[in-house]
Amino acid sequence: MKKNCQTILAVILAVALASTSACKPRSEEIVILFSHDTHGTFEPYKLNQENGGRLVGGMEATSHYLNEIRAKEKNVFVIEAGDVLTGTLASEIKYRGADGGAMIEFLNRLGYDVWCFGNHDFDKGQKNALALSKLAGFPTVMANIVYKKSGKLFAEQPYHIFDVGRIKLGVICVMEEHFLSEVQQDKVEGLAVEPIIPTLKSHVPEIDRQTDLIVVVSHGWFSQGVQIAENVPGVDIVLAAAEDGKFAEVNGVLVKSTFGHQRTMGYLKVKVKNDAVRSYEQDLIWLWADIDLKPSPGVAELVREIEESIDAEYAKVIGEAKMNLSAGEYPGTGGHGESNLGNWITDVMRWKTKAQIAFHNSRGIRADIAAGPVKRGDIFNTSPFHNSLVVFNLSGRQIKEALEHDVERGWDRLQVSGIKYRYYPKQARPYGERVFQVEADGEILVKSGRVLLPDKTYTVVANDYLASQAREKYFGFAVENLRNTGFPLDMTLMEWLEKHRVIDSMVEGRIVEIKK
Repeated sequence: MKKNCQTILAVILAVALASTSACKPRSEEIVILFSHDTHGTFEPYKLNQENGGRLVGGMEATSHYLNEIRAKEKNVFVIEAGDVLTGTLASEIKYRGADGGAMIEFLNRLGYDVWCFGNHDFDKGQKNALALSKLAGFPTVMANIVYKKSGKLFAEQPYHIFDVGRIKLGVICVMEEHFLSEVQQDKVEGLAVEPIIPTLKSHVPEIDRQTDLIVVVSHGWFSQGVQIAENVPGVDIVLAAAEDGKFAEVNGVLVKSTFGHQRTMGYLKVKVKNDAVRSYEQDLIWLWADIDLKPSPGVAELVREIEESIDAEYAKVIGEAKMNLSAGEYPGTGGHGESNLGNWITDVMRWKTKAQIAFHNSRGIRADIAAGPVKRGDIFNTSPFHNSLVVFNLSGRQIKEALEHDVERGWDRLQVSGIKYRYYPKQARPYGERVFQVEADGEILVKSGRVLLPDKTYTVVANDYLASQAREKYFGFAVENLRNTGFPLDMTLMEWLEKHRVIDSMVEGRIVEIKK
């Protein structure tokens, strides 16, 4: 009887201890680092600042700062929020069966824990996007991209639950709802995007039952992240893939973005207790590369490997020019007129974006292309600035004003596509009366100097530099509601040439000076 009592007492004590342990609040700190919009960046580049330029970015710099943080902090968790592709040849060359696969291999060697697709990760098609996910040594999650017919998820899973220290962490990713219009249609044919808020509301309760902390990765604008925080109960953190480096606390939810192209990594250190964030620290980790970097050997090795591959890629012939292509400078004036090279470049810009009109500044064309075989390196020499294509709207009145401003400046003239115009030189007529006739998108916009369609809106594509300098240099007024497509001009020109093989562009009377 005494033995039985001892046994019963031991069981009671064990149950009590287990109950006490189960009810004891778990308190743990987690450091969440995240990146997005890498766009093929793997080497450092110059970032201009008011007090001069500094080198920033590159995978060796990323490795250096990650190693430093891991040495100081416990429970470091690293997230890639999408758009590793489209930007440099590193994201174009084939690596382990996937175009741009080296960018995922960098993440493997850097020790990332999870990633989600960005819209540009579909620029090489759906099959390649899936190949990228197979290369990843960590989960790929995306909750709202589905196959249109079946409704089945494109990614393997909508969310994933991780053990980070003593904390259960749930990560769910969603894509911006206008995703299908951000990618060439043939690359996303058969896919659909489900609404973000309902998608999250359908998954977050089940994630909440299994976790202590829920992170939503939103591939879209910061404002979209704020909407999620305002409308989806149970979320703790929203990481927005918006290149603006913002932070806000919205209804107790932490909303954060960082700067892309490896300028910074987003940093959040949170203390979790009783299924909630009790305190936090937030920052931007600048990836300065002009210091004594100490990257992991495997990362440094892959950088050298990709550099060698790119050297070979630049030597690759991808097409042919039927004639010499030139930027067309007017002798002795420093100005430019219509050129066959400018016509080709602006035509390609419209081809890529489906815009009605294209503008490109002549001095942004930095090298001619000789007749004969054209290498990748020739295209890069022509357009070496890694400018991206931006789309915006202009009215008929604004187009006339921009062209008047262009004639007045007289140098670094705009190369055009989708538009033809005739104008008087500066000495012949006063400002505002020089642009005599404009044909835009196949119809007469300006006749005898009068704007016939002043309020009609046209979609315009330009390089991001021109758009940023529209007021000061190119148009005389600022453009609004810019949409950066993320398509690099140099890569777009290479893409067109690889597809069409031959450049046969001519001067065809798009810009005509009226002689008197």
